[in-house]
Amino acid sequence: MSKPIDDFYINSIDNKQYKSELVLKYQQHFKKYRDSLFAFIRQDGIPWHNNTAENAIRHIAIQRDISKASFHEEPTRNYLVLLGIRQTCRYQNKSFFKFLFSKETDIDKFKSTKSRKHKK
Repeated sequence: MSKPIDDFYINSIDNKQYKSELVLKYQQHFKKYRDSLFAFIRQDGIPWHNNTAENAIRHIAIQRDISKASFHEEPTRNYLVLLGIRQTCRYQNKSFFKFLFSKETDIDKFKSTKSRKHKK
């Protein structure tokens, strides 16, 4: 990893005996997820925050609140697949509808980009 992270684990996680149940719970959490908690430091392009994941599920929460209905497994899975495709197209600046109508199955191979509106 990195020296500051290794030092943090040595000084605060691995070699400490805590008494509080809550602190012990977090200590175990840090141990269990050691390799993934600081992945954003080792790899470019991984955000340090959770905003992307929170924004992704926000659409589901809004839809649930609007419909006032419980989500069942099959429709929810289909919705999530379409939402995932839509979000990927958005982040890659590709047209969601053009991708769907193209019948392409690989977003990375799909070349079309969103059309830009020209300002006058």
